[in-house]
Amino acid sequence: MSKRPFPRRTFLKGTLAAGFLPGLAGSSEAKVAEKSRFHIETIDLFTRVSPPGRMAFAIGKQDGKPAKPLSNPVGYVRMRLRDAEGNRTFGCSGERLSVRWLDKRPGRPRHQKLIELVGLIEQARRIYLEGSNFDQPFDQWLSCYKRILHAGREAGQVDLTSAFASSLMERAMLDGVCRLAGRPLFDMVREDRLGFRPAAVHPELEGLPPEAYLRSQPVTNFHIRHTIGIADPLTDADLLPEKRLNDGLPETLEEYVETDGLTYFKVKIEGETQHDLDRLARVWEVLPKYCDVLVTMDANEMFPDLSVFEGFLHQVRRQLPGLFDHIAWVEQPVPRALSLDPASAVDVRRISRLKPLIIDEADGTLDAFKRAHQIGYVGTSHKDCKGFFKSLLNRALIARYREEGHDVFMSGEDLTCLPIVPLHQDFVSQSILGINQCGRNGHHYHYGLSSLSTKEKKQIERHHRGMYVKRGEEWFLNIRFGQVDAKSLQCPGYGVAEEPDWDSMDAMRMWLENRPRA
Repeated sequence: MSKRPFPRRTFLKGTLAAGFLPGLAGSSEAKVAEKSRFHIETIDLFTRVSPPGRMAFAIGKQDGKPAKPLSNPVGYVRMRLRDAEGNRTFGCSGERLSVRWLDKRPGRPRHQKLIELVGLIEQARRIYLEGSNFDQPFDQWLSCYKRILHAGREAGQVDLTSAFASSLMERAMLDGVCRLAGRPLFDMVREDRLGFRPAAVHPELEGLPPEAYLRSQPVTNFHIRHTIGIADPLTDADLLPEKRLNDGLPETLEEYVETDGLTYFKVKIEGETQHDLDRLARVWEVLPKYCDVLVTMDANEMFPDLSVFEGFLHQVRRQLPGLFDHIAWVEQPVPRALSLDPASAVDVRRISRLKPLIIDEADGTLDAFKRAHQIGYVGTSHKDCKGFFKSLLNRALIARYREEGHDVFMSGEDLTCLPIVPLHQDFVSQSILGINQCGRNGHHYHYGLSSLSTKEKKQIERHHRGMYVKRGEEWFLNIRFGQVDAKSLQCPGYGVAEEPDWDSMDAMRMWLENRPRA
């Protein structure tokens, strides 16, 4: 094993935090901190790189290039908070640094995107520290979100990247606030202890009762909507014996259906009509016909315009009527820059009568879903990387639109959420949003909890034995009859029972400066 180029304990410290500046005691800043309900003391940024994926994961056009398994860097935030009574705790968040999904502008190498993303995360950190005293988490998030969005635009970043940076700080803050209260996030939202005010962002939500968009109980069992990637083998015929991993896990779609009892599926398509039709025909041959199968298609912005996509959808209906009847919705068919054009309203509404269209990558701002709904999109996706409060706002909008007679919904999607922090927090968010089936791929492309430390695996054993199962020496997500039991995530905080093993991670800035360029 090669020697590490830098020590693990080199951190980015919150030097603007009260209590860490000489002579601060007794100052006006300290008095403000005493009057505020909450105070952020420090924020540290970390990165952990997972081992190379067990299988290649590909989205979008491959142009004949074979997909390769990648090592995925996951960014983490550790926030130290205290309340007005002097109680202290941590809050954490984590997300895969998925720059190829966030920013698809051509001519921008992955390393450049990573440098810019980390820079924006650091800017988000500074913004939260500059406003470190707050009373209501919702107000704190909204104020900081606006500043982060502005900073991202000033730096030439797409809005989705700014939302990503904001969401990391937001979730760490919410985790810490809930932990200080000793309550799960669901309870804190339900009991109105976060100051959530939807009308502050969307005035038309004034007077909407919380029970219109909040459940009385959290969702605790989730149907797994299995991702079928563009490079995924479907049957034994797609996987030569010498190419098999033989790691004890399913390797083909056929094997996953049999092993996990799956009935929900998310199919990636490339935007190449004939290739996609051939692929979908083979997928439909594999999916179980003896049960009520639900299929969604994710186009990942691959169709150049709505007319090409509409033609494709008509061909699916003609050539694959069985599959067509089971498609529940299509996600983000055209590039985000074209998605919200009011001139496309007639086309969007016509296509949505064929199959409901939802936005994903186009959902980069707080008003994106509202604008999409106005031109005929039927829904939007939840991903934690776009922000929890943002999705809760969208959920409230959905309640209002349904009152007005519109058929709208929110889907649950995935950004390769890996255990513990990213996966657990995303499940918790969806438990509050009332989503009981969600796209998942982290368990498919990565080998169990192999990216975690021994200390963290022991946490799984102590707190989440129902959600995971041990096979040999490794723990895996426990999918039974196509579902995961996530009751154990309703613990104080945001689904993370114990503090992550920070010593097993690297300081984010030092990791970035020492990683190979690619």
